[in-house]
Amino acid sequence: MVRKIILFLLMTGLSGAVELSSMDSFRSKILTSAVSFYFNAQGYGKVENAVVDTTKKTLQFILLPEGETQKLSIGIGYYHIEKIEGEDTLILQKVQTNRTWLNRIFQDHMEDGIKIPLGAVSKGAGALLLNL
Repeated sequence: MVRKIILFLLMTGLSGAVELSSMDSFRSKILTSAVSFYFNAQGYGKVENAVVDTTKKTLQFILLPEGETQKLSIGIGYYHIEKIEGEDTLILQKVQTNRTWLNRIFQDHMEDGIKIPLGAVSKGAGALLLNL
């Protein structure tokens, strides 16, 4: 899994992050790459049009769910990093979608949010780079 994250980040252009004009853009790229890789690797679908606000710690994106034809709009009202079992983990909370039934599931059963292990993205530097 760690090697896949590294490969994904390199393939999506993160290797050229030094050329990015700001640290904020770099943080956004790391975050969107980690979320995109996670949703794809879990078989949930493909993430498109991700928009990050690193000041408010929010995230918006479109998900084309695996096996579906209609896209799903997802808003993350807050994200942060926690150490879980010694590994930096990205926590996505206050999840809102354009599907009422799915919003109810998140509200009723996922108070702790969606947990995304950062693996190689982190290794101590991920949390620092994301400034979470």
